[in-house]
Amino acid sequence: MTTHITQDEIIEFTREIIRTPSINPPGDTRQCAEILLNKFKKDHIDAEIVEGRSGACNVVARLKGDGEGRSLLLNGHIDVVPPGEDWTVDPFWAEIKDHKIYGRGTSDMKSGIASMMAAMIGLKRSGAPFHGEILFMAVCDEETGSEYGTAYLLKKGFGKNADFAIVAEPTGLRVELGNRGLRWVDITVKGKASHAGRPHLGINAIVYGAKLVEAIQSVKFKDRNEAFEIPEPSLSVTVIHGGTKENIIPDRCDLVLDRRMIPGETTETVMKELQEVITPLLQEEKNVRIDVKMRPNYWDPYLLSEEEPIVQALVDSVREVTGKEPGTGAKAGCTDGSHLFHLGRIPAVLFGPGNAGLSHKADEWVAIDNILAATDVFSSLFNRLQIQPG
Repeated sequence: MTTHITQDEIIEFTREIIRTPSINPPGDTRQCAEILLNKFKKDHIDAEIVEGRSGACNVVARLKGDGEGRSLLLNGHIDVVPPGEDWTVDPFWAEIKDHKIYGRGTSDMKSGIASMMAAMIGLKRSGAPFHGEILFMAVCDEETGSEYGTAYLLKKGFGKNADFAIVAEPTGLRVELGNRGLRWVDITVKGKASHAGRPHLGINAIVYGAKLVEAIQSVKFKDRNEAFEIPEPSLSVTVIHGGTKENIIPDRCDLVLDRRMIPGETTETVMKELQEVITPLLQEEKNVRIDVKMRPNYWDPYLLSEEEPIVQALVDSVREVTGKEPGTGAKAGCTDGSHLFHLGRIPAVLFGPGNAGLSHKADEWVAIDNILAATDVFSSLFNRLQIQPG
């Protein structure tokens, strides 16, 4: 379907940005951002780099039509997690094997960025008249909170007039309508230090931390939403630290909680639930103190209706390109769709060529056929949303 940009161009462009490490942390995405910028400018598409902080670079590009029309925002992140161990291929060589591209960021989500860009460039090269605007955001910082990426751009006014959005999350060409929310919570249990030879003179913070972990693990959730990959909320202890020396009764134990949320849950309901868990422990030992602090970076849950125009148009485009009925659902993890929906007030669908099950794993890969199909889907979508023709 995409006749104005070749398959070889799309594949090589995908490989080029995979070969450009943009590991977060530390989160320096400048080199990758400059590659995207130059690709757009080569095809005379208006683009700029917007720096959230030093080195944390976002790319914003615009393709405007001849007349008034709707605005489609395309979003994807260029930062990737560290490669880690156990790779059998070079994580930054973008090796092609069995019609797959291997490397860190292939699925999550540089292949999705490449598909979006290829569709935009193909539209520009075609010279076909269209109304409205396509706004593209390649963002930094998604893997560590989006403070300098999507959230930063939205607060600066980018995308404020968008009618719809698509985030190039790895969905395997499935149409996903939202994601669960997330709160990270820091808890400090404070006891009383003493010599370990006289433990009765102290209050062991680790013991009460362990009791708190046990209480947290026993929490049962009543609410469910079957649209989500994991339909229930979850509460997990993901980090724990305690003690300073072998022969000292510890006076402090620190825990980090990962709380996943479904629509209807809020910061207030999460904090109330935690207090209900903590209160019995405080009644057991009056001299124990438990401090709870919620981190400022968070993602709210959201779920679009299948009746949303962007959802229907995307489903139709996937059906047209693949000849198959696309599945729908919602993610268990978090995405920048949360910020687009809640901060930007933009209905945001998740769709991309990658496989979510390969995200953050060794030997991450993406099927080349999926990259090409996603490019065709985006091209078809421009038509269906009356972005093109005019």
